[in-house]
Amino acid sequence: MSTIIRTVSAADFVATVPHLLGFHPRQSLVLVPFAGTRSLGALRVDLPSPLLDDDELARTASTVIGLVCKVARADGVAVLVYCDAAVSETVPLPHGDLVDAVVRRADICGLRVVDTVAVSGDRWNRYGSPTDGGHALTAPESIDDLAGFAVEGDQAAAARLPPVSDGEARRVGRLLSDLDAFLGSAPPSRSVSARRRRAAWRMAADLADPPLLFETLVSESPDALGPHELALLAFCLGRPLLRDVALVQWAASLSAGDAAYQAQIRYTEGEPLPDDVGRTMIGEGPRPDTSRLEAALELCRRAAAAAPRESRPGALAACAWLSWALGRSTHAAHYVEQALGIDPHHGLSAVVAALVEHSRLPEWAFARPAEAAPTVTSQAEKGSSLGSRGR
Repeated sequence: MSTIIRTVSAADFVATVPHLLGFHPRQSLVLVPFAGTRSLGALRVDLPSPLLDDDELARTASTVIGLVCKVARADGVAVLVYCDAAVSETVPLPHGDLVDAVVRRADICGLRVVDTVAVSGDRWNRYGSPTDGGHALTAPESIDDLAGFAVEGDQAAAARLPPVSDGEARRVGRLLSDLDAFLGSAPPSRSVSARRRRAAWRMAADLADPPLLFETLVSESPDALGPHELALLAFCLGRPLLRDVALVQWAASLSAGDAAYQAQIRYTEGEPLPDDVGRTMIGEGPRPDTSRLEAALELCRRAAAAAPRESRPGALAACAWLSWALGRSTHAAHYVEQALGIDPHHGLSAVVAALVEHSRLPEWAFARPAEAAPTVTSQAEKGSSLGSRGR
């Protein structure tokens, strides 16, 4: 929510909102926090039912404005409704009761309302002073400010897994099966060739140092990963101990991964997990490097796409958590839905689902980059069993 784009005219502002979000919203309520005349990212939620009563509308407005109030330095908000109903008529514009409730809550919280707009198709109109026929959506003149903010598809598009060839999917599935057999978690097959056994041995050797493996993978281009790497990643993400190490490490650093890995091992021996590991998983602590989280998300998307269906929930849950950590609850919800459709009792998927359902975002999503705390020094940097590894 910390992306900053200068606003120009009202038409320019409406045109920039999809760039702030990274997609074209549909059936959505979008709130754009402002600090002075500058926008500070955007928050999107599904449009509630038009049949909500006044109390339910008030609760919805309280929730979304409460999130805006948490954005550092926000003193204003723009409210936009994206809907399928026509907005070319002067009155009444759709979802006016919802917009009124949001405006009332903003006023109670001391937020000035920058604008209230309805958008449908290629037209937009303003609540309070609608124009007959509405206004045409046009490309923003401030396009230079939008470099790198590509817009493709609606809010569900970015959560679709990338395409994987049948041949690659078969190889990943075979490698996962062979690794399970090699590690004794699945019955061995007599038909496994010596070449496949050697491949399983190499994968098991790579698992000797999980944090180093995760750091190596996140440093690679997702398109450069072959079946060996994708199978290894799917295997790790399917095991909560290793998956949580990977997520904490990708949200921080290799040394944080070392510390989390050692803590997880001690946890299996009866020791409690340190607070810093749990705090990261619930979105507390220093603001992660966004580019690092995005790289990890693309890795996990590739692993989920390539893995057999029954092996996907771990990778999908990792996609969900990384999306949530990036402030993209909409995408997190899509990944969670896919994971729980395969395994209704999947632990991390249920946790992320609850965070999304209760409109909980990580605390770092509300911090401006310049105000983010420095990376916390972990115990691994002070010397650990992995401390002699080449960094």
